[in-house]
Amino acid sequence: MRYPKPDAIVDLPSFFTGWIPGMEASMAILFFAIVTQAQDRFCKIWYTEGGESKVQIYLAADGKYCGKIVWLKNGIVNGQPLIDKKNPDETKRHRPWLGLPIISGLVKKSPTEIVSGKIYDPSHGNYYNCKMTLKDPNLLELRGYILGMSFLGRTTTWYLAEDNDKPVVVPAPAQMGPGPVLKNDKNL
Repeated sequence: MRYPKPDAIVDLPSFFTGWIPGMEASMAILFFAIVTQAQDRFCKIWYTEGGESKVQIYLAADGKYCGKIVWLKNGIVNGQPLIDKKNPDETKRHRPWLGLPIISGLVKKSPTEIVSGKIYDPSHGNYYNCKMTLKDPNLLELRGYILGMSFLGRTTTWYLAEDNDKPVVVPAPAQMGPGPVLKNDKNL
């Protein structure tokens, strides 16, 4: 390990890359991950169909798209938060819906389509294959299906949430209020 002389002018980038082995590569990977996620059109917060919840889509460390519930319109029942009580894995039945990972394993097929993933429906405890198509910057179609056959499924439409420029804050149960008013909802 080399150390600069006290009276020498220190070139900070070379000093740090020589001082901490691998830091240059680590910083490049971190920068690439941050920039990629910031520019990605899928990595946002979306209202699910009907506006009952918000799901944050993000890139996991393995480069696959995942999603978790970050807001619920009705997340409290009888004074208690909703829990994953119908999960087929009994060890997971204590997990609250808020923060629950429900999407995993999606990979980018094109700039407007991510495919080959799984989605979990906590209201029924079922897993489905899924893919997502970005119809426009504010509209995402999610197709859930069974047996690996897209025609054996159902499509729902998710809408971009207004708060995508703010950090995601999972509210405490007392902060969960009335749900959103959706703009351009063809079902209203």
